[in-house]
Amino acid sequence: MSLALACTDETVPLDRTTGTARLSVKRGDGRSVTSDLYSAQPLRILLPRPGVGEPMTAVLANLSGGIVGGDLYETDIDVGSGASLTLTAQAAEKVYKSSGVEAENRLTMRVAAGGVLEWLPQGTILFDRALFRQRVRFDLDSDSTLFAGAISILGRSAMGETFASGRYREHWDLKRDGRLVWADRFELADPSGNAAASSGLRGVSSFATALFARPDAADDLDWARDVQAQAAQTEAAGDIRCGVTAIDSNLLAMRWLGSDAMRLRNAVGTFWSAARVRWLGLPARMPVIWRI
Repeated sequence: MSLALACTDETVPLDRTTGTARLSVKRGDGRSVTSDLYSAQPLRILLPRPGVGEPMTAVLANLSGGIVGGDLYETDIDVGSGASLTLTAQAAEKVYKSSGVEAENRLTMRVAAGGVLEWLPQGTILFDRALFRQRVRFDLDSDSTLFAGAISILGRSAMGETFASGRYREHWDLKRDGRLVWADRFELADPSGNAAASSGLRGVSSFATALFARPDAADDLDWARDVQAQAAQTEAAGDIRCGVTAIDSNLLAMRWLGSDAMRLRNAVGTFWSAARVRWLGLPARMPVIWRI
């Protein structure tokens, strides 16, 4: 989905913020342990004690309180052979209005043979006149497992705010054994002041995408559709639209669309809690940080 791009001055400001975070996890002594950890302001990777039955957990935090025009953030996650990691975020990321320069967030995640990565940040909130691009790249081994998702929110509806103008680009790429098997490009831009309506989103102010990659993942296509539909129906009867697609035998893609961010978040959470039991063998609950 795309529209004409907003005309902006791409001159990088002198006061731009550049943040870097890097985490590598390996299997050692029968459990997952850190082999490399680095972060540079304002990004931090926190390693809280995981809950009972949970794998090693990492929380990505942005200490600046949000993203503004010209900022550049880069996060690199490496899950070694046989290791397991749950990666989430301290809070929903806020992207504030820009004076004309695009901000960018780059995430690269690699999962080696037998490794398991669960990635679910708490969402990205786009303020009006924000200019933002997020690039997410997964590099998987044929024998690895990935359960990853992200939520996007156009404006703070509870505050009476909308994403009426600006630009939002989200690019996802997934490679398996070095071969690109899935690429997703979302682009929303309208400098005339009617971005959401012009895009064809039909009143949608929040949406989510999730991926489940594992050998024979498509065997659970019908199960995922049933559980997703049941979860959506518990939230405001028909307000949430959703669907699941089998990209190939090893990859499922899930989508949610809604006009209320909290209802969509709850629908995603209900599905996620059930799916992590079936797909990851983990407790039927969201990461603890989501409940704080």
